[in-house]
Amino acid sequence: MINTRLLEIIKIVSKDPFLRELSSDERRHIVYIYEEKPAEIKWGPPVTELDLPSPLIDYLRSRGIERLMEYQWRAYTLIKSGRDVVIVSGTGTGKTEAFILPLISRLSAERDSMALILYPTKALARDQYARIREYASRVDMRVEVYDGDTPEDVRRRIYSSPPEIIITNPDMLHYALLYVDKFKSILPRARFIVLDDFHMYEGVFGTHVHYVLRRLERFCRNVQYIATTATIGNPREFAKLMFRRDVEVIHGVSGRRGLTRHVLLKTTRTKIHEAVELVKLCVRHGKKGIVFADSHRVVELIKKLLDREGLGHHVAVHRAGLTREERAEIEDKFREGKLLFLIATPTLEIGIDIGTIDVAIMATMPPSYIRYLQRSGRVGRRGQVSYVIQILGSDPISTYFERYPEEFFNRKPEPLHIDPHNRELAKMHLLAMCEDAPVRLSELTDFEYNIVMELIEEGLLKIVRDKYVFLTEAGRKVVSRLRSLRGAGDRVKIVIKVGREEKIIGERELPIAIRELFPGAIYLHGGRAYRVTRLDMTSRKAYVERLWEEPNIITVALYTSTPRVEQVLEEGRALGVSYQYVELTIRESVEGYVVKDMQTGKVLGENNLPEEISYEFRTKGLIMFMPEIRFSSEDAIDYLERAKAYHAVEHAVIYAAQICIGAGQTDLGGISYPTGEIIIYDSHLGGSGLSRQLAYRLRDVLEVAYKIVSSCRCLDGCPKCVYSPYCGNNNKYLSRRNAAKVLELILRGYATTPRELHTEVRGYV
Repeated sequence: MINTRLLEIIKIVSKDPFLRELSSDERRHIVYIYEEKPAEIKWGPPVTELDLPSPLIDYLRSRGIERLMEYQWRAYTLIKSGRDVVIVSGTGTGKTEAFILPLISRLSAERDSMALILYPTKALARDQYARIREYASRVDMRVEVYDGDTPEDVRRRIYSSPPEIIITNPDMLHYALLYVDKFKSILPRARFIVLDDFHMYEGVFGTHVHYVLRRLERFCRNVQYIATTATIGNPREFAKLMFRRDVEVIHGVSGRRGLTRHVLLKTTRTKIHEAVELVKLCVRHGKKGIVFADSHRVVELIKKLLDREGLGHHVAVHRAGLTREERAEIEDKFREGKLLFLIATPTLEIGIDIGTIDVAIMATMPPSYIRYLQRSGRVGRRGQVSYVIQILGSDPISTYFERYPEEFFNRKPEPLHIDPHNRELAKMHLLAMCEDAPVRLSELTDFEYNIVMELIEEGLLKIVRDKYVFLTEAGRKVVSRLRSLRGAGDRVKIVIKVGREEKIIGERELPIAIRELFPGAIYLHGGRAYRVTRLDMTSRKAYVERLWEEPNIITVALYTSTPRVEQVLEEGRALGVSYQYVELTIRESVEGYVVKDMQTGKVLGENNLPEEISYEFRTKGLIMFMPEIRFSSEDAIDYLERAKAYHAVEHAVIYAAQICIGAGQTDLGGISYPTGEIIIYDSHLGGSGLSRQLAYRLRDVLEVAYKIVSSCRCLDGCPKCVYSPYCGNNNKYLSRRNAAKVLELILRGYATTPRELHTEVRGYV
């Protein structure tokens, strides 16, 4: 039988010198090549037909912009008419022009009006400042950046003489609403709120932003919302959750200017070493690029290996933890060609302009297809032939796409999700709302009213004259702890002793903190290695000591999770599986840890903690009632085989959720019981909305889970199918074959019904 996929790869490679050399290495082979053709652009009217001041039209023409694209024209007309819009168009296709031109037109016509343009990070906001100022300055409009780095004299100027455009971020808005009355006094001018990179506002962070906007609107008048993104699966629905109103969706250009070749690459090297070899290949061919990885440790290791290869002067690391000045210097050197490659965490995933990029190398699998599209969207913006190389490993996700490579590129951007009914976040922001300004009871939704009544009972709020809600002193202490919009839970401070002094070098959010900062844990922070000597849960401090020699080991927590269902929120069925979407309390307890070789993952030892470390938190999750299968006539053997079956199904479902709904590796936790109940829960306090998305896509998830366990050729479980690096049981009690039997029965339509959870039985995580 002719392998048409292989023939197509040979055909493409034979005409491409870069891919020809790439494929000549015996230690790698190309699994699949997807060619993304240049986008077809539909044009709108000439810029001379826009209702814009002539200096701005002259500026557009000087930049070679004689006509707007069709989607930009539609955005222009809808924004001018006052409609709330979401603009969805590929990276580098002119989304900024789509919103800034109608904004300038509106601001020119409406005196004393102001626009707030929000970016998810300070770095991106400051990068876009120069571009937006170029447009605004043509009509003598002021643009100011308002964030934590804004000098005091600039802040005074903003308060005393507000500019037409303020560029900021959600964290700064949260802070200013709480503590800066002068800023609140200028908000009645704010008529427009723009959220660029809209896809970044999902999950817990997005829920925070939802409430910041809810608080912001109290000081504004008749706000119009504009959002832009390159990739989003459900723009209309997501915007309605975020803004609490209907929007118009404008679809723009779905591709880029030049041909892009996406390559799925399998290697016998480690992914880190393969990334190094690919950078060497790119440098030989004179190609500039980015290596993306999802952890500081991986990017630092790649940089060290490139240093050893004598390429250190060609490459630099770009990640969180560097100062703004350091990042800016690195970006400038890359733009100027003084650097050929950047080794980056997701800091470069969003649209900071760093010039021409020919190749994007994915050293780790992006946590969602949206994130893959964002990272790959950095290449080919100048019309040149470009390349995106995804390195596949030996994990279940890589193995799945090695077997079904067409599915990698046939995916669509995942639907995004926030959970406005996250009770923990709602409590924090309703307290903050009362600190911003007293709240009328009539302002509250039914959900918010019920939360406020709870807070009054807890002594954190009080009602005055049966109309207004105020903070109490106890409430103010709680609000003071709401410093970050990037999480929801308590935080553990990471402390190192310097003489008699305690120096805080970082912090980690609970519950993940107890799995990373237990006594004996090796913890990497800021490119340095530390060993945890003590974890004090009372003071929320983890004491660490510096390791001066680079460790060649990693530590992984052994833990259990015990659930308590608080409320059933929704019930349903997928294929034949009954499920309940629930609010629940999870108690996580770390009992010990495993020591592994950093390079090979081989287990070197297992240690028990002197006493277990526990943390309890409220969240949301999905209870799935699996078919009850008997594997043996011997009760004791059958019990063990069922435990292995449902535990393996739990792992496979979590892996399938990464493929189907874009869940990150640690976004979902799981518990399975030998009695056939499986709980998949949001790992974030209060819930992130992911487990609800899992309920909506459960049929697809179960089908993919079956492919994962049925396609592997291992004896009965391995790192390519059901083993997980985050398993609290060190991947014990797992059976791929038993899991396949359970999932096969489900796919044949076997129906189940809800039943009682036996949480007194040990669950497997």
